[in-house]
Amino acid sequence: MKKGFQYLETVTKLLEIVIAVVLLIVVAVKIIENCAGFLGYSLMILPLEFDRVLSITLGLVIGVEFTKMLVKHTPDSVIEVLLFAIARQMVVYHDDTLDLLIGVAAIAGLFAVKRFLLGSHSGEKIDSSEK
Repeated sequence: MKKGFQYLETVTKLLEIVIAVVLLIVVAVKIIENCAGFLGYSLMILPLEFDRVLSITLGLVIGVEFTKMLVKHTPDSVIEVLLFAIARQMVVYHDDTLDLLIGVAAIAGLFAVKRFLLGSHSGEKIDSSEK
């Protein structure tokens, strides 16, 4: 892999870690707010709803995964982007049970494709003309 691509891969890994740490902090703050609410106190540390925070965070994760897909050019990276996009749709826009069932079936289908169709070919380049 070229040096520039290794740099981009390192940056995307760091971005994933930063996003995970920020989400963990938000979850901790929301736990504190909810505990204070249970005790009868009105505490508002973070004025965003948790669904909105999840929507923003998952959107950022999809962007980072899309960047990784553009750098790696592997079938696995394409499936990862699709997995995150479907998971975001299921978590953020949980409309009805049928949509949830379709999302679960889509994720199961992607895992089946990854397991049975990509199997030993996992990690190969999509565009084999690049060398």
